[in-house]
Amino acid sequence: MYRNVKFILNLAIAILISSNVSAGQIEKPRVIVMTDGEVDDRSSMVRFLLYTNDIDLEAIIQTNSVYQKIGWSSIGWLEEQINAYEKVYSNLKIHDLSYPAPDVLKSMIYVGDEDSSHIVVDPYSSRRIPGMEPLINPSNWNDTPGSDRIVEVLLDDDPRPVFIQAWGGGNTAARAFYKLKTQYPKDYSRAISKVIMYNIWYQDGAGSYIEKAHPEVTMLLCHYFDGTWAYGSMAFTGSFVDDDVKNGHGSLGALYPQDYISEGDSPAFLYTLGNGLRGYEDPTWGGWGGQFYKVEGCKNVYRDVDRGSYLRWIEYVNRDFKNRLDWCVSESFEEANHRPEIEIIGDLDRTVKSGDLVEIDARISDPDPLNVDLLWEQYADVYKQLGMDKERFAAYAQTWPKAVPLWWQFKDAGTYNGMVKISDPEKNKIQFVAPDVKEAKTIHLILEVKDQGAQALTSFARVVITVLPSNTERK
Repeated sequence: MYRNVKFILNLAIAILISSNVSAGQIEKPRVIVMTDGEVDDRSSMVRFLLYTNDIDLEAIIQTNSVYQKIGWSSIGWLEEQINAYEKVYSNLKIHDLSYPAPDVLKSMIYVGDEDSSHIVVDPYSSRRIPGMEPLINPSNWNDTPGSDRIVEVLLDDDPRPVFIQAWGGGNTAARAFYKLKTQYPKDYSRAISKVIMYNIWYQDGAGSYIEKAHPEVTMLLCHYFDGTWAYGSMAFTGSFVDDDVKNGHGSLGALYPQDYISEGDSPAFLYTLGNGLRGYEDPTWGGWGGQFYKVEGCKNVYRDVDRGSYLRWIEYVNRDFKNRLDWCVSESFEEANHRPEIEIIGDLDRTVKSGDLVEIDARISDPDPLNVDLLWEQYADVYKQLGMDKERFAAYAQTWPKAVPLWWQFKDAGTYNGMVKISDPEKNKIQFVAPDVKEAKTIHLILEVKDQGAQALTSFARVVITVLPSNTERK
């Protein structure tokens, strides 16, 4: 009887958590992944599968690339990972009911273009930049199940953007876009304008073709995965992978193929996650998947600004990954940690005038009980020096706030070049005076909330303030 009551309580908690929409994430993004099956793709896929609860997955398409010319769909690596996901699925559902069933994930596997003759191999293979002349022409290529799936998704009546991720080559998408344009001319503009395509390099020549032949596609070109997420970039994470990924964290983590975090393709899906930073709403805003700038001379092409736009988030991302691996082996809700919840009172986008008093209020909650055992394990050495034993520490820890807020100005994203003076940045509610501006400027404020769990999970909310000159007439 006790076990049944406990299960029902855990289920109720999970429903509440999964139904609570994070600040800034109104609808889940629609996602199509294209992967060439390289070893770092397989590492990224382990992480990706643990975030399929946060997206609407439309397809995982196996392709090739300039480095994996014939692809790897024939060896069944993706099916093996989903089989491992199936073994931890029941535990994942305890923590979020939105996790898709393994059979659903398997139904999303497609094979795309793995024809090596459709790849451009030249000295620019790893250095292709926007504005280069196209060197491919998909008009005489055969359709594939993967390209046809892209066509099917883009033709449907769902108006939401479709985030197509090129972890490897983009030739499957190039063929799909060509087919849309030539065989569905009446629907082409509506369908193609949905696409936001995140490219880990232009790996097979498709990027230049899509820029020129399909300029309505929003193209994001990521070069700085190199030095942040790619091979060798996080060689210091060996003990993390050994202790918190491969061992003691379930069958999926055990399949992680490398000895340290090496996931050159993860920025592509990190860009779409609804973590409150809202980076997916505008490429120039920045978030876990990097920050981008508009390329002059191209209608809808963006490049990433620098390595720093990825590096600043890596600790947050890996802490969150570790926590989801804990979910894989946690048989009750209370055994693992969960992010704090943030609700911004009022609009996330606001317009004010110079001199106005701006007030922003947030409600913050944490679904987890205080886990004194884990906290004592983490902080015992410090508090023993202060003369505390575990019992005294437990009483002291109960006085801590469950979640600690901090507001800060994300200057890299805003167009206002100065700093605003935020009152009480370590409180839920803040205020500041809108600065004097001569023309409209934006200020991006981030609420960062860290819980008191042993892993210090962090949630975010972004509020964008547009400041107009004081002499602007109010509408």
